[in-house]
Amino acid sequence: MLIVASGCASPEVAKETVIADTQRPVLIIKPVEYKKEVKPISVPTSTATSKSKVIDGKASYYANMFQGRKTANGQIFDQGKLTAAHRTLPFGTKVKVTNINNHKSVIVTINDRGPFIRGRIIDLSSSAFKAIGNPRTGVLNVTMEILK
Repeated sequence: MLIVASGCASPEVAKETVIADTQRPVLIIKPVEYKKEVKPISVPTSTATSKSKVIDGKASYYANMFQGRKTANGQIFDQGKLTAAHRTLPFGTKVKVTNINNHKSVIVTINDRGPFIRGRIIDLSSSAFKAIGNPRTGVLNVTMEILK
Protein backbone atom coordinates (compact mmCIF):
# COMPACT_ATOMS: atom_id res chain seq x y z
CA MET A 1 0.00 0.00 0.00
CA LEU A 2 1.37 3.39 -0.95
CA ILE A 3 0.46 6.53 0.94
CA VAL A 4 1.16 9.83 -0.65
CA ALA A 5 1.31 12.76 1.70
CA SER A 6 0.95 16.22 0.29
CA GLY A 7 0.95 19.60 1.88
CA CYS A 8 3.20 20.90 4.61
CA ALA A 9 4.19 17.58 6.11
CA SER A 10 7.85 16.82 6.42
CA PRO A 11 9.31 13.71 4.76
CA GLU A 12 9.90 12.12 8.20
CA VAL A 13 6.18 12.19 9.05
CA ALA A 14 5.24 10.58 5.73
CA LYS A 15 7.88 7.89 6.27
CA GLU A 16 6.53 7.12 9.77
CA THR A 17 2.98 6.92 8.41
CA VAL A 18 4.00 4.37 5.81
CA ILE A 19 5.88 2.26 8.37
CA ALA A 20 3.04 2.43 10.90
CA ASP A 21 0.50 1.47 8.22
CA THR A 22 2.39 -1.61 7.00
CA GLN A 23 2.94 -3.05 10.47
CA ARG A 24 -0.45 -4.59 11.02
CA PRO A 25 -1.10 -6.98 13.87
CA VAL A 26 -1.35 -10.56 12.72
CA LEU A 27 -4.01 -12.77 14.24
CA ILE A 28 -2.97 -16.42 14.29
CA ILE A 29 -5.86 -18.83 14.62
CA LYS A 30 -4.99 -22.40 15.46
CA PRO A 31 -7.47 -25.01 14.24
CA VAL A 32 -9.27 -26.87 16.98
CA GLU A 33 -8.77 -30.62 16.84
CA TYR A 34 -11.82 -32.65 17.68
CA LYS A 35 -10.99 -36.19 18.65
CA LYS A 36 -13.85 -38.64 18.88
CA GLU A 37 -12.98 -41.24 21.46
CA VAL A 38 -14.05 -44.69 20.35
CA LYS A 39 -14.06 -47.20 23.16
CA PRO A 40 -13.73 -50.68 21.71
CA ILE A 41 -15.59 -53.48 23.40
CA SER A 42 -13.27 -55.82 25.26
CA VAL A 43 -13.30 -59.23 23.64
CA PRO A 44 -12.97 -62.21 25.99
CA THR A 45 -10.38 -64.82 25.10
CA SER A 46 -12.44 -67.84 26.11
CA THR A 47 -15.38 -69.06 24.02
CA ALA A 48 -19.01 -68.81 25.11
CA THR A 49 -18.55 -68.60 28.85
CA SER A 50 -20.65 -66.81 31.39
CA LYS A 51 -18.12 -63.96 31.19
CA SER A 52 -18.95 -63.28 27.51
CA LYS A 53 -20.37 -59.88 26.67
CA VAL A 54 -24.06 -60.02 25.72
CA ILE A 55 -25.77 -57.07 24.04
CA ASP A 56 -29.48 -56.70 23.22
CA GLY A 57 -30.59 -54.71 20.21
CA LYS A 58 -31.86 -54.78 16.65
CA ALA A 59 -30.28 -56.54 13.69
CA SER A 60 -30.82 -55.82 10.02
CA TYR A 61 -29.31 -57.29 6.86
CA TYR A 62 -27.34 -56.00 3.89
CA ALA A 63 -29.10 -54.93 0.72
CA ASN A 64 -28.30 -56.90 -2.45
CA MET A 65 -26.50 -53.88 -3.93
CA PHE A 66 -23.47 -54.62 -1.70
CA GLN A 67 -22.92 -58.08 -3.23
CA GLY A 68 -19.40 -58.24 -4.70
CA ARG A 69 -18.22 -54.95 -3.19
CA LYS A 70 -15.29 -54.61 -0.81
CA THR A 71 -15.96 -54.56 2.91
CA ALA A 72 -14.08 -52.38 5.39
CA ASN A 73 -11.45 -55.08 5.98
CA GLY A 74 -10.84 -55.55 2.24
CA GLN A 75 -12.74 -58.79 1.67
CA ILE A 76 -15.30 -59.07 -1.12
CA PHE A 77 -18.79 -59.15 0.38
CA ASP A 78 -20.78 -62.33 -0.26
CA GLN A 79 -24.43 -62.64 0.81
CA GLY A 80 -23.96 -66.43 1.05
CA LYS A 81 -21.33 -66.26 3.81
CA LEU A 82 -22.09 -65.91 7.51
CA THR A 83 -20.61 -62.45 8.01
CA ALA A 84 -21.70 -59.24 9.71
CA ALA A 85 -20.90 -55.58 10.26
CA HIS A 86 -20.37 -53.96 13.65
CA ARG A 87 -19.26 -50.43 14.53
CA THR A 88 -16.42 -51.20 16.96
CA LEU A 89 -15.65 -54.91 17.26
CA PRO A 90 -12.32 -55.99 15.74
CA PHE A 91 -12.40 -57.68 12.34
CA GLY A 92 -12.43 -61.46 12.64
CA THR A 93 -14.41 -61.48 15.89
CA LYS A 94 -16.89 -64.35 16.13
CA VAL A 95 -20.33 -63.32 17.37
CA LYS A 96 -23.35 -65.45 18.21
CA VAL A 97 -26.56 -63.66 17.19
CA THR A 98 -29.82 -65.04 18.62
CA ASN A 99 -33.33 -64.04 17.55
CA ILE A 100 -35.23 -63.21 20.75
CA ASN A 101 -38.61 -64.24 19.30
CA ASN A 102 -37.81 -67.78 18.06
CA HIS A 103 -34.48 -68.45 19.87
CA LYS A 104 -32.71 -69.42 16.63
CA SER A 105 -29.05 -68.44 16.54
CA VAL A 106 -26.18 -68.13 14.08
CA ILE A 107 -22.44 -67.54 14.51
CA VAL A 108 -21.04 -64.83 12.24
CA THR A 109 -17.64 -63.24 11.65
CA ILE A 110 -17.26 -59.44 11.77
CA ASN A 111 -15.72 -58.20 8.50
CA ASP A 112 -17.28 -54.76 7.96
CA ARG A 113 -18.29 -51.53 9.72
CA GLY A 114 -21.88 -50.54 10.38
CA PRO A 115 -24.81 -50.38 10.75
CA PHE A 116 -25.11 -46.63 10.50
CA ILE A 117 -28.76 -46.44 11.45
CA ARG A 118 -29.63 -45.44 15.00
CA GLY A 119 -30.90 -48.27 17.18
CA ARG A 120 -29.29 -51.13 15.25
CA ILE A 121 -26.35 -53.02 16.69
CA ILE A 122 -25.39 -55.38 13.86
CA ASP A 123 -25.86 -55.81 10.09
CA LEU A 124 -26.00 -59.46 8.99
CA SER A 125 -25.42 -60.97 5.59
CA SER A 126 -28.61 -62.20 3.94
CA SER A 127 -27.85 -65.87 4.61
CA ALA A 128 -27.12 -65.20 8.30
CA PHE A 129 -30.36 -63.23 8.62
CA LYS A 130 -32.36 -66.02 6.92
CA ALA A 131 -30.90 -68.55 9.37
CA ILE A 132 -32.53 -66.81 12.34
CA GLY A 133 -35.56 -65.04 10.88
CA ASN A 134 -37.72 -64.06 7.94
CA PRO A 135 -36.05 -61.44 5.69
CA ARG A 136 -39.46 -59.86 5.02
CA THR A 137 -39.42 -58.47 8.56
CA GLY A 138 -36.26 -56.46 7.75
CA VAL A 139 -35.27 -55.95 11.39
CA LEU A 140 -35.10 -58.46 14.25
CA ASN A 141 -34.78 -58.11 18.02
CA VAL A 142 -31.62 -60.03 18.87
CA THR A 143 -29.06 -60.74 21.55
CA MET A 144 -25.45 -60.60 20.45
CA GLU A 145 -22.87 -62.63 22.34
CA ILE A 146 -19.18 -62.05 21.64
CA LEU A 147 -17.40 -65.41 21.41
CA LYS A 148 -13.81 -64.68 20.32
